[in-house]
Amino acid sequence: MSKRYSALVGLCVALFWLAALSGCGHDQQLVSITIQPTTETFGDAKIPVDLDAGLNVQLRALGSYIHPPVTKDITNQVTWVSNTPQMVTVDATGLITVTGLSCGNTIITATVTTNHSEGNISSNGAIVTGSMTANVVCFTGP
Repeated sequence: MSKRYSALVGLCVALFWLAALSGCGHDQQLVSITIQPTTETFGDAKIPVDLDAGLNVQLRALGSYIHPPVTKDITNQVTWVSNTPQMVTVDATGLITVTGLSCGNTIITATVTTNHSEGNISSNGAIVTGSMTANVVCFTGP
């Protein structure tokens, strides 16, 4: 009976390790991007917009992954874009800067195109994007 018991225990241990290893077979996958801060406001209604030129804030992109679930700072791995660069520019590091040329709201996006996994295994890829809003307050007078 002890040989059968030992064989059964050995089989259970082997199945446990096989199950554990198969769960780790997935490469990390980026599923979302969060930008911090989510909103930033520059200027004041009593200050002309051109005097806001040069005001800036450093953004941070946080990537949420699965397999295993984890959040990482991916600020330098994303592509940053301002949809109104005449109002607010954004550089490759996520630094947004007011131009002083116009006022209003703009959207800043951080995008990653995942065309392969962390383990360089081919996949169809995906585009993962996060966004934030930058506001430049319009001058309304004294």
